[in-house]
Amino acid sequence: MTVLTVRAALAALLAGDAAQPLVTYLSVDGARTELSVRTFENNVAKAANLLRDDADVTAESLVALRLPLHWQASVWLGACAMTGCTAWLEGDPADHAVEVAVLSRHTLDSAQAPITLATSLHPFGLPFTVPLPTGVLDAALEVRVHGDRFTPYDDVTGDSPWLRLGDRTWTQSAALEDAAVLASSLGLMSGGRLLCTRGLDEVSALALLAVPLTVGGSVVLLDATGLDVAGIAAVAERERCDAVLS
Repeated sequence: MTVLTVRAALAALLAGDAAQPLVTYLSVDGARTELSVRTFENNVAKAANLLRDDADVTAESLVALRLPLHWQASVWLGACAMTGCTAWLEGDPADHAVEVAVLSRHTLDSAQAPITLATSLHPFGLPFTVPLPTGVLDAALEVRVHGDRFTPYDDVTGDSPWLRLGDRTWTQSAALEDAAVLASSLGLMSGGRLLCTRGLDEVSALALLAVPLTVGGSVVLLDATGLDVAGIAAVAERERCDAVLS
């Protein structure tokens, strides 16, 4: 069995058509953000450099991601994979094992970790326009000073813990293998495009990044608030999606 890593899977996509879409986010108000493979990799590299250089994360580090189903969640998941640390979706920043927390504008009242960042969830990744709570750093401003290429100091393998949600933790290879099984169950073929509308759980967590990397395709993350089945189907058709996870 081939041991897979997120870094290797992303590198394979970069070696192909780096301009193809990888992660797209559609908000309830109609805003649309699409990251190509290259743009996604650049964003991930900046975030990974921040985690390593500013937060000193290691393979044993735990990063709490208090983010919704959003392209920012995909980027920070990728950054954690590159540095070899564990991304804890919906994790508790107050947990003594958490070294870094990334909050959204909706979770600013969460407890703080030793280093706490926040993202405005702006479609183009812009910083907050209002002051943040004391001790919370604006992620958009912090990542700007970091390079858009990342080289890890330590080896990251398929056995490296990567994704945690609830009581479950996936290694990088296990997450990618489970993503392949999920893609197959949805009829998603190589190069396919997945629309994901469901709330954050063990299935949609894989859709954030593992599924598009596994199939060499892309994912559309849709805030489907107020949309019925017909409305979701219309989005799927407009975005040329091959499968829907709802």
